[in-house]
Amino acid sequence: MRKEENIENIEKEDLCSKLQVHFIENTEAEKSVEDTASTDQISTDSSVKPEECSKRMNKNNSENDAQEAANESKRKHRHENITSQNAEAVEETFYKVTGEAEPERKSHPIRNVILGLLVLILVAGAAISYPIGKEYFQEKSVAGKDIEVTIKKGSTSKDVGAILKKKGVVRYKTAFLLKLYFSDYKGKLRYGTFDLNDGMSLSKVIKELATQNGQKENKFTIPEGYTIEMTADKLEKEGIMTAQEFLTAVTKATDTSRYKNILPDKTKVFYQLQGYIYPDTYYLSKNITGDQLVAKILEEFDKKFDTTRQQKAAQLGMSVEEVLIRASLLQKETELPEEYPIIAGVIQNRLDKKMKLQFDSTAVYAITKGQYGIARVMYKDLEVDSPYNTYKYKGLPVGPICSPSLEAIDGVLNPQKNDYLYFQMNTVKNDGSNIFTKTYEEHKAASATTEQ
Repeated sequence: MRKEENIENIEKEDLCSKLQVHFIENTEAEKSVEDTASTDQISTDSSVKPEECSKRMNKNNSENDAQEAANESKRKHRHENITSQNAEAVEETFYKVTGEAEPERKSHPIRNVILGLLVLILVAGAAISYPIGKEYFQEKSVAGKDIEVTIKKGSTSKDVGAILKKKGVVRYKTAFLLKLYFSDYKGKLRYGTFDLNDGMSLSKVIKELATQNGQKENKFTIPEGYTIEMTADKLEKEGIMTAQEFLTAVTKATDTSRYKNILPDKTKVFYQLQGYIYPDTYYLSKNITGDQLVAKILEEFDKKFDTTRQQKAAQLGMSVEEVLIRASLLQKETELPEEYPIIAGVIQNRLDKKMKLQFDSTAVYAITKGQYGIARVMYKDLEVDSPYNTYKYKGLPVGPICSPSLEAIDGVLNPQKNDYLYFQMNTVKNDGSNIFTKTYEEHKAASATTEQ
């Protein structure tokens, strides 16, 4: 394998050298032809009288100027006359074999050698054309304008080239792809936000994209089971924005939400979009506003609660809101995802029997207004008069009591059919698991065995 990689590197270096020589010869040949044409315009015949010579010189100068302008026009036309077919072929081929803004993939030496040869044949014509060649072989950076460039995760090298050209960092995407292919950074481009400059050489641009830390964005994580209130406090603590800015944005987003017709009455809940603020890690641009952040989070929620899950919810006779309410209960009532389907079954069993759910988490959410943090629930806490409190009222709480994970959502959509009506934490194992029972007598017996 090492031998095959060496062969590929030697072939690259050999052709790169040939292309450079060809480009230089091309440029010098153009200059030589232009100089010869210019020299041939002036007569040195000694038989011509001085005054006639002066006239001829003036005439020749005018003709020279016209000819030079014509030559310049032809040269410019020739330099810029790169066919779209060549460019597209180069870009399409390079994009398949050059690096991508994602983790480096496993190399296949034999395939790389074959593809490399194909690439070299395809780009030979385009690479030696003056504009692309000039940018390709320019190794010295010059003073220029600073430009901030953001590369999204998963971008291909072709995508990166297009972004750099659009931003004005490079002139020719083909030159960038060619330079990347022959560099040591193929397959090593990173994603993120980078400070570049339109005076940078291609080598410098590629090195910056491959070696610099592009994660200039604020990295913000919403943990599973967090509420809107807890998320707001975390944003302020991490210096991203004030808690109030986020809370205001959440309230405003309710009016434009695609789910506004199924949200609970705003007079009965703390926040109508509770449960929709999807728990995940987000990369936030500098100076992001509350409105922009909420829009980004809700967009992610829509991606996760996709058509398949919406259809599954409809088959179960549930709205998205009801799924989130149930999922939030699962999230708070167990620490083990494998128990989500079991508890989903318990919820349905108790609802079918018109029993109160009597979940401690619903009472705690009500008395803390979404902050939780109570070490031990007292009997008096269970008496709080709130539409969230399932000790006080039958049925589901008025709205979600946290932001459930995708696993909790899937637990609701795929409930286990069982006969359990009760469950309680197993304090003997103390591993976050629960003991499930079918009758109240079994429930009391289990309680006795778990008392410390």
